[in-house]
Parts: sequence; C-alpha cells; structure tokens
Amino acid sequence: MVFRAKRRNSKSGRKKLLSVKVQSQQAKRERLRWLRSLSALAAAIAGIIAVCWQGGAFALNRLVYENESFSVRQLDYRTDGIISVGQLKQWGGVSSGDNLLKLDLLRIKRDIELAPRVRAASVERFLPDTLQVRVAERVPMAQVWAWQRDGAGVTDYDCVRVQLDETGHVMSPIDGYSVVAPEKQAEWSLPVVSGIELKKLKSLSPGRPAGLPKLQAALGLIGEFRRSALAGVVDLRVIDLSQPRILRVTTGNGGQVDLSTDRLARQLNRWARIRAHGQKFGLAIETVDLSVTNNVPVRWMLSPTIAEDIKNGRNLAGK
Repeated sequence: MVFRAKRRNSKSGRKKLLSVKVQSQQAKRERLRWLRSLSALAAAIAGIIAVCWQGGAFALNRLVYENESFSVRQLDYRTDGIISVGQLKQWGGVSSGDNLLKLDLLRIKRDIELAPRVRAASVERFLPDTLQVRVAERVPMAQVWAWQRDGAGVTDYDCVRVQLDETGHVMSPIDGYSVVAPEKQAEWSLPVVSGIELKKLKSLSPGRPAGLPKLQAALGLIGEFRRSALAGVVDLRVIDLSQPRILRVTTGNGGQVDLSTDRLARQLNRWARIRAHGQKFGLAIETVDLSVTNNVPVRWMLSPTIAEDIKNGRNLAGK
C-alpha cells in the first residue's frame, strides 16, 4: 500500500511540474508576441513620423522658402547718423530676391553691430517682401592724433587718427561729413586729445573701449564743457594729457587753461566767471590754473576783437 501511494504521489508531482513548464512557456510566448507587436507599432510610428517630416520639409521649402511671393523686394535701411545706406547693406549682407522668411535676423543684427561706428541695430521683417533695419550710431566727442611705426621700416611712421564717443568707445573717422551733435560741426573740428604715450595706442583700436582713465577724464571734461556756460562762446581745441593729474586745455584764441581731473563742473564755472570779468576790460585769458583751489593765477592778454581793432586802426593811421 505504501508503494502504491508513493507511485501516485510521484505521478502527481510530475504532472504538476509539466503543468508549471507549460504555463511558463505560454507566458514567454505571450511576452514575445507583445514585444513583436510593440516593435511593429514603434516601427510604424517612426515610419509615419519620417514620412511626415520629409513631406513637411518638402512642403515648407516649396510653399515658403522657395516661394517667390516671400522674396525681398524692399530693403529699408535707416540710420540716425552719417553712415551711408550702401555701407549698411554691405554689412547686412542681404540682397533683393533673398527669401524673407529664410533670413537670419540675429546674424544680420550682429554683423551690423560689429562695425565700431554702430551703437545698436534693430532688424525686422514685414511680410510679404520688406526687411527693415534701423541703426543708432555712436556720436564722436573727441579725436586722437598720434604717430606710430607703420612696420615697413625703422624710421617710417604713420599718423593714427581715431575718434571716441562719450563712453570712450574707439572708432574710425568718416571724413567729409558732419557729426550728429553738436549740429553743423565738422568732424575735423572735434577737440583733439594729445599727450598719449605710443605704447598705449594699442588700447585705441577701433571697436573696443579705451581703457585709459585719464582719457576718460578728458571725455568727461568735454561733456561738462558742453553743458556749461562756456559752450558756444569758447572753442575747445586741444586737451593735453601729458601733465600728471592735470588736463591742459588750449582754446581757439590760443589761451591755456589747466584743470584737475575732479570737480570739473566747479572749475568750469570759475573759468566762466574769470572770462566774464576780463571781458569787461577787453581782456582775454592767456593762461589760468584752475587746478588750485585758492588764489588762482591768471595771465591776461588783449581779447582778439580788441587786438584786431587796434591792428586795423594802426593800418588806417599808416595809410
């Protein structure tokens, strides 16, 4: 009886093992079937996306980027300064017939703003065929003249002339034109900053700000001068930086004025009062040192109008 019971138990155990193996194989087949279905679905989706992408790109090219209706026909360039429209078009690199929607506006803006004379630029497209570019230019306040070696020989020198705006940004001059401000002032009549060492000329390369503190002080002087009572009545010709802690100004009538680099507005007010005092007696400033706070030394000369009248009087008397 025991032997029969063992045989029945062994048979039932084998049946259970076979049943478990069958179930695991069925589960594996089910998982494989699902994986094949998912792979087929993913491949189908990828194919649909690729077809749509290619079709969309083809349609976009045909309907937009190659559509002559969106060709550039109007190039509207405007500036608040003196740069020619032809120069702006050359910097922008856009030609009539280019596709308006295909243009890289950020690239055009960047290329125009790389010019040292340009302070800022804006670029916009107006459908169907207009590109609009607006440019704000830097306004030169001073010019720097210096001699430096041209590299061709030991004794060969070139005259370097650059201009600076109120922030000290260096740019090349545009000859033969008037600047934006002050009105009707030729670029050649801008105040000249002198006394800069040759070794510091590298910091005066167009397209970068000048990193010279004393030069910044000279630009500050020009700005304060234009806001003072002297503007329009005194011609500011040269600002010499060769003296330590002193800005030496030469005026249009040959006068020399020394100013310290700080408290410029106060010194300019004192200059205006001294000038007005001398005018009462027909005198003009020959030299004055405004860098001192007390007992300002002044040397006088006849004002140009009085000197001219005396000269004309002598000429008439001689005749």
